[in-house]
Amino acid sequence: MDEQEFICPHCGERMRKWQAPDDSVWGGETRYVCFYDECPYYVRGWAWMDEHYGSRSSYRHSINPNNGSSAPLPVASADHLKPGIVD
Repeated sequence: MDEQEFICPHCGERMRKWQAPDDSVWGGETRYVCFYDECPYYVRGWAWMDEHYGSRSSYRHSINPNNGSSAPLPVASADHLKPGIVD
Protein backbone atom coordinates (compact mmCIF):
# COMPACT_ATOMS: atom_id res chain seq x y z
CA MET A 1 0.00 0.00 0.00
CA ASP A 2 1.30 3.47 -0.89
CA GLU A 3 2.09 5.82 1.97
CA GLN A 4 -0.04 8.93 2.08
CA GLU A 5 1.59 12.33 2.05
CA PHE A 6 0.12 15.29 3.86
CA ILE A 7 1.29 18.89 3.70
CA CYS A 8 0.76 21.26 6.61
CA PRO A 9 -1.67 24.04 5.59
CA HIS A 10 0.06 26.45 8.01
CA CYS A 11 3.65 26.20 6.73
CA GLY A 12 3.67 24.02 3.61
CA GLU A 13 6.03 21.40 5.11
CA ARG A 14 5.55 17.66 4.71
CA MET A 15 3.83 16.15 7.73
CA ARG A 16 5.40 13.13 9.41
CA LYS A 17 3.75 9.82 10.17
CA TRP A 18 3.44 9.48 13.97
CA GLN A 19 2.18 6.67 16.15
CA ALA A 20 0.65 7.45 19.51
CA PRO A 21 1.78 5.39 22.49
CA ASP A 22 -0.56 2.47 23.22
CA ASP A 23 -1.35 3.83 26.69
CA SER A 24 -2.34 7.30 25.43
CA VAL A 25 -5.81 8.67 24.70
CA TRP A 26 -5.14 7.90 21.04
CA GLY A 27 -4.42 4.23 21.85
CA GLY A 28 -1.67 3.59 19.32
CA GLU A 29 -3.45 5.49 16.57
CA THR A 30 -1.39 6.67 13.60
CA ARG A 31 -1.65 10.33 12.63
CA TYR A 32 0.28 12.70 10.39
CA VAL A 33 1.81 15.58 12.34
CA CYS A 34 3.68 18.75 11.39
CA PHE A 35 6.92 18.59 13.38
CA TYR A 36 8.43 21.67 11.70
CA ASP A 37 9.57 23.81 14.64
CA GLU A 38 9.15 27.06 12.68
CA CYS A 39 5.54 26.33 11.69
CA PRO A 40 3.48 29.46 12.52
CA TYR A 41 0.69 27.31 14.01
CA TYR A 42 3.11 25.70 16.47
CA VAL A 43 5.05 28.93 17.15
CA ARG A 44 1.98 31.04 17.99
CA GLY A 45 0.52 28.16 20.02
CA TRP A 46 2.92 28.88 22.89
CA ALA A 47 1.51 32.38 23.45
CA TRP A 48 -2.09 31.28 22.85
CA MET A 49 -1.91 28.46 25.42
CA ASP A 50 -0.26 30.77 27.95
CA GLU A 51 -2.80 33.57 27.45
CA HIS A 52 -5.88 31.32 27.51
CA TYR A 53 -4.86 28.58 29.95
CA GLY A 54 -1.70 29.75 31.72
CA SER A 55 -0.04 26.66 30.27
CA ARG A 56 3.57 26.39 29.09
CA SER A 57 2.66 24.25 26.09
CA SER A 58 1.77 24.50 22.43
CA TYR A 59 0.21 22.28 19.77
CA ARG A 60 1.08 20.86 16.37
CA HIS A 61 -1.24 20.40 13.39
CA SER A 62 -2.28 16.76 12.96
CA ILE A 63 -4.43 14.80 10.53
CA ASN A 64 -6.20 11.48 10.99
CA PRO A 65 -5.40 9.64 7.73
CA ASN A 66 -8.47 7.40 8.08
CA ASN A 67 -11.03 10.18 7.83
CA GLY A 68 -9.04 13.34 6.94
CA SER A 69 -10.04 15.21 10.10
CA SER A 70 -7.50 17.61 11.55
CA ALA A 71 -6.90 18.52 15.18
CA PRO A 72 -4.31 20.21 17.36
CA LEU A 73 -1.91 17.79 19.03
CA PRO A 74 -0.76 19.23 22.39
CA VAL A 75 2.98 19.30 23.13
CA ALA A 76 4.96 20.32 26.21
CA SER A 77 8.27 21.00 24.43
CA ALA A 78 9.84 21.08 20.97
CA ASP A 79 10.92 17.43 21.30
CA HIS A 80 7.74 16.16 22.93
CA LEU A 81 6.16 13.36 20.87
CA LYS A 82 9.01 13.24 18.33
CA PRO A 83 10.02 9.72 19.50
CA GLY A 84 6.72 8.54 17.99
CA ILE A 85 7.72 9.50 14.43
CA VAL A 86 7.64 6.29 12.38
CA ASP A 87 8.51 7.38 8.83
